Amino acid sequence: MESPRRLCAAHVRRRSGAFVPPAPASPRVSILVRTKDRPVLLARALDDMLAQTRSDWEAIIVNDGGDAAEVQAVVAARADPFAERVSVIHHQDSKGMEAAANVALAEAAGEFVVIHDDDDTWSPTFLAETVGHLQAHHDAIAVAVRTEIVDEEIRGSEIVETGRRPFGPPHDVVTLLDLLLINRVVPIGLLVRSEAVRRIGGYDESLPVVGDWEFNLRLARAGRIDFLPATPLAFWHQRAQADGALANSMGGGYGAHARYDRLVRDRQLRTDLEAGGTGHLLYLAMLVDEVVQGAEKRIVEAQLQAMAESEQRIVTELRNAIQLYSPAATARRAVRRILRRS
Repeated sequence: MESPRRLCAAHVRRRSGAFVPPAPASPRVSILVRTKDRPVLLARALDDMLAQTRSDWEAIIVNDGGDAAEVQAVVAARADPFAERVSVIHHQDSKGMEAAANVALAEAAGEFVVIHDDDDTWSPTFLAETVGHLQAHHDAIAVAVRTEIVDEEIRGSEIVETGRRPFGPPHDVVTLLDLLLINRVVPIGLLVRSEAVRRIGGYDESLPVVGDWEFNLRLARAGRIDFLPATPLAFWHQRAQADGALANSMGGGYGAHARYDRLVRDRQLRTDLEAGGTGHLLYLAMLVDEVVQGAEKRIVEAQLQAMAESEQRIVTELRNAIQLYSPAATARRAVRRILRRS
């Protein structure tokens, strides 16, 4: 079995001969970075971490089957400001996003963990505000933030922003109810207590996509996820026209998302059936059927009402036209014209 190659920032700096002050003995936050063959995006992500107003963090980069030399070059170019806060793990072959997250998690020493994939970014105060919130609210196991989707294009070595869209949970609250429908929190916008991540079993390596949604479902069952609704603190970057390494998982594999969404739901359904039988499902099936039938009935009634109102308008317009152009009306108009001339 392949053993991942692990290099810490100190190794990188010893090669360059640069002097670097020692790293903090115990980082407060472990930042887990997953990357593969995207040095332009990785460079932006690392600069984004270095711009944080809070500095008591470590970054664990997992190069999941990409060019090792490219990753090491990007890290080495930032050796001094990293101050031994970064380590790099190289996989010769790709193991998948969730496996990469678990490898980084196994090395994490921080009280809190957050995934910062190589193509996303933060506001400079993301760590300060999220860590501060969890330190003040011990009963919450995680905190999510208002997020913006940033549409962009890669033009050579340049990243060009083309638009922004809001993204977040309904009514500014993260609930299991909403997560059952669709994922409402992406990794770049979620800080979690390390203990909680390990308690729920980390990330599901059997899922090539939708792993963050499945993780969020288990996390929401384990405890409360708070939400910071003020200004956006996280930015989820998407490149709809990109393919290959530069595509993100949403734009690059919508069909796979739909497939694994169903598989996750089916797996949970089987688990529930083994534990509690089919009674609640039979009730839900009937309830959904009644709701659908009721909605269809209301739609049909609204359509019939609209048709009736339309027919009434046509009848009224025809009646007015008949009255306007009847022989008697025409004669009256002719008499009035003659009288006006005399």
